[in-house]
Amino acid sequence: MVDRRRVFLALMVLTGGFIGIAGRLFWIQVAAARDFTERGVDLVRNSVLQRQRGLVLDSGRGRFVDRYGEALTGEVRKGALVFPVRSGYDGGTEQKRKLFQLLHTDEVRWRAFVAGLKEPAWWSDERGEPAALTASEAAMLDELQLPNVRVAELTIRYPERMPASQLIGYVGRNPERIETVFRDQLERGQLHLDSEIGVSGLEKTFEPWLRSLGPTTISYFMDAGRRPLPGLDTRTVSAETAYYPLTVHTTLDAGLQRAIEQRMDKLGVSDGAVVVLDAATADVLAMASRPGYDPNDIDLGAGGWANRALAPTEPGSIFKTVIAAAALEKGVVRPNETFECAGELGKYGFRCWYKPGHGALTLEQAFAESCNITFAKVMMRLTADEVEATARKLGFLAPVGWHGRVRGSEWSQLDGEGKGQLFAAGTPRNDEGVLMQTAIGQRDVRVTPLQAANLVVTLLHGGEVLEPRVATKVALKDGKELETFPERKLIMQEDGISAATARKLLTWMREVVAYGTGTSLQQAIWPLAGKSGTAQVKAGGMPADNEWFIGYAPADKPKYAIAVLAANVPSGSANRALTLYKSVADFMAAGAGAKS
Repeated sequence: MVDRRRVFLALMVLTGGFIGIAGRLFWIQVAAARDFTERGVDLVRNSVLQRQRGLVLDSGRGRFVDRYGEALTGEVRKGALVFPVRSGYDGGTEQKRKLFQLLHTDEVRWRAFVAGLKEPAWWSDERGEPAALTASEAAMLDELQLPNVRVAELTIRYPERMPASQLIGYVGRNPERIETVFRDQLERGQLHLDSEIGVSGLEKTFEPWLRSLGPTTISYFMDAGRRPLPGLDTRTVSAETAYYPLTVHTTLDAGLQRAIEQRMDKLGVSDGAVVVLDAATADVLAMASRPGYDPNDIDLGAGGWANRALAPTEPGSIFKTVIAAAALEKGVVRPNETFECAGELGKYGFRCWYKPGHGALTLEQAFAESCNITFAKVMMRLTADEVEATARKLGFLAPVGWHGRVRGSEWSQLDGEGKGQLFAAGTPRNDEGVLMQTAIGQRDVRVTPLQAANLVVTLLHGGEVLEPRVATKVALKDGKELETFPERKLIMQEDGISAATARKLLTWMREVVAYGTGTSLQQAIWPLAGKSGTAQVKAGGMPADNEWFIGYAPADKPKYAIAVLAANVPSGSANRALTLYKSVADFMAAGAGAKS
């Protein structure tokens, strides 16, 4: 007879074993799945991730708009988002035929595309960018109900040929800056060392307002066999709120900015800058820089990302405006006094650009004709300190862009703005030969195109120096103002040059066009005024010129202050600065006529 007690004990052991195995399986599959291995791998989460494929639609970063609300960054376009699925689960024959028509492709190209998919991807154009769908194409694609294709909106931070790319700048990874500047946010977990932040331009200076709360992503769910999971479909997740992301409202006119950049390229100005300021406020309407660059593909060595409009460079004869102002303020030139120009000074090898010589000239005439000899002789009556003091009163030798206390700290809107220079360290500033070269904007003198344009605004305001803005406010998503940047003055009128001197120089600028070095501008739509300049420089070891023209338009009722620089132009070339200045002014004149 079987020992019932032994059988009972055997059954208990077997039952206990099964319970132990089941318990262990439960622990592995459920209880411990969230932290099973030594590395703390979340098996439940990973099993979901294996069935989920996602893509970032929008980084969530704040955007820039121009003065009329046109987006400068963050172009939103509809595109076809394609998910990798197993062959046979990608739609029927008729669905795909219509798909090929909508995407302007064929079956061969489509199959080559989907065959290589490991992750979700955008159907792209010939440039490799997500192909934009029209509203009707997007609607028809939605109607197809393809299991592996979805219409989605993608935000492209930097669209092709984005205007003002150097001024706006770009984002990238900069762990060193995060550690030094954003240490608090790093410690709070709001930033990581590999986070993308503004590296240059307004992206850098406005970083505190632009930072993302999180991206908008779209996910697609599949089973282990890469088959779409019915009922789950796609899911979009966004970190946006009623208030974020924020918008920076710039002072730029996007249409004017594009027109200027197109004209620079057409005229072959491959190195230089154009700045257009509102004559009433000094607000920056356009700030163009060349060479250009692609903010989506940065080549740091090429240097195209640097903003030429904020970089100090040799000004040539536009600096004679400062010398003329100093001479008028100090009264070192008698009314109607004349100076003789025979083409050369007779020492230091100093010559006039006009080799035969201008003959007898007043300072007023010399300004119009840009006579080097006259300005050298006037400089002999001035000291280095007097010229420096006048330059400072006119807003030179210091950054002029909008700056002030914001949120308790000193802050500037412009990134890396140069301050200009009169004498380099170690230069004997009272040496007569040095002063002769300084008088014509050579040797150590450096000026930024922004300073040059703002000089014209200063004269138009009777000697009062304004601070050019590039942004007026930062707004919440609902349009309410979060931060504002009011108009500011760098130097009050009582601390600048006299209004009488400013008026006289403005008149002399009109004479430059009437009978001086700017007569070619007489063919412009508007009457124009300004001052020309040519600085001798070296480019690649070869003689070259920095060509300038600064002025205001229209001359009879000034609305704009303009500075044009065509840098490192081969010596002897046709003057591109004058041509570009006229082209920019004509564009604005035609636009003003269209609005009236």
